[in-house]
Amino acid sequence: MKTAQSLKEQIALLLDEAESLNNVAKAEDRELTAAEQQRFSAIMDADSGEVTQARNELEHAEKLETEQSRLSSLRAESLKPASHPLNVELTGDAQADELPLSSRINVPVKNQFRHSKLHAYRGDHGERKAYIAGQFLLATVGKNPSAAAWCADNGLDVRFHGALSTSDNTLGGYLVPDEMEQAIIDLKEEYGVFRSAANLVPMASDTKTQPRRVSGVTAYFSGDNEALTESDANWDNVQLVAKKLHCLSLYSTEMSEDSVVSIGDVLTREIAYAFSNKEDECGFNGDGTSTYGGIVGVLNAVAAGSIYTAATGNTAFSTLDLADFEGMVGQLPAYAEGNAAWYVSKAGYWASMARLLDAAGGNTIQDLGSGPERVFLGYPVRYTQVLNSTLTAQTSTNILCFGDLSMSAMLGNRRGISVMTSEHRYFENDQIGIKGTQRFDINVHERGTASVAGSILVLATPGS
Repeated sequence: MKTAQSLKEQIALLLDEAESLNNVAKAEDRELTAAEQQRFSAIMDADSGEVTQARNELEHAEKLETEQSRLSSLRAESLKPASHPLNVELTGDAQADELPLSSRINVPVKNQFRHSKLHAYRGDHGERKAYIAGQFLLATVGKNPSAAAWCADNGLDVRFHGALSTSDNTLGGYLVPDEMEQAIIDLKEEYGVFRSAANLVPMASDTKTQPRRVSGVTAYFSGDNEALTESDANWDNVQLVAKKLHCLSLYSTEMSEDSVVSIGDVLTREIAYAFSNKEDECGFNGDGTSTYGGIVGVLNAVAAGSIYTAATGNTAFSTLDLADFEGMVGQLPAYAEGNAAWYVSKAGYWASMARLLDAAGGNTIQDLGSGPERVFLGYPVRYTQVLNSTLTAQTSTNILCFGDLSMSAMLGNRRGISVMTSEHRYFENDQIGIKGTQRFDINVHERGTASVAGSILVLATPGS
């Protein structure tokens, strides 16, 4: 996320650019050209202009930085040698309710050491955060009175917030605690390859339009007393429309207070994995159908110029050769090289890239024992299991990607995670249905053309 200072600088540059457009036209005693007017509107439009968007982001960044500064001060105060114990009433400026809940509560002894290693909650206060999530789930899902009382005493909202609304992402279900929502977001970025690599764009509303430069002006030679040739910069818009995604999980009705930490950890991890897996499916494999929320992913979005076809006969991962991968690297535009990476399934990597590395020669027993480093031809390799993992021959099939996803695709993040429950649908199995929801969109906008490669390429097997 951009800092408040960088956003202020961005706004200043945009205003300077808009002012310069007017000054040039005024100096030449003319109206703005169509291209200049289009650029001026893209900058200054009151509803969707770049300045308006930057100011909205600045407001959010300033609030976030203020809150982070406040929390840092509180943490520093709590770590002083003379600070209070967590279970002693506080006095003065450092009141207990100003500290994060995970810094104020203690996990009862009966809940300690009754769970396996935590996966969703790590770092400082990980067990406490899992305990908070578990108490929340016991109260909302398990309808446990003592858990509901604990949540009320500690300021957790366990009220049901009405029906889902398309215009307000705070409605529809139980609003999860901050500790649980942050864990889900962190795990999505860890599990979700697409989210971690694409251009992550915060969405303040259900629809966001981002201006995009398509082409620039052209330089021409001219002689004395010759008329100058005009050229214009061209712009278009990338639109993001938030789509509702849900996941449904089952859990036993026999939710024990003794296992509250494990409950919080397991269900947080399941919801995060489901969300991140679907985001990868949409980002890479989306075909525009309802299965993918209308999203068109990389494999189906790129134009012909962004597809590299392997040599004739190389129809399986096991038959791909070094020339196929080198040709793909050569086809990627230089501007997309700095942050480029390979995106491939684990099975595909070991049957192709790792096989070629093993065969390169010069390996020792230590090299083979450690395994190959996940770098190929100088670019990092990122596993994504949603991509093709078929090891037998397959013709005319898009099997892996290479390039810079941050330049190629936007992932609009509408935030706001909630959970809903049903004790009736799975009554006969003595289970509870737990549904998590989020809202997001993906737009693969840099697709290349029929003859020019974009910033993300796709490797296809030949027809024979």
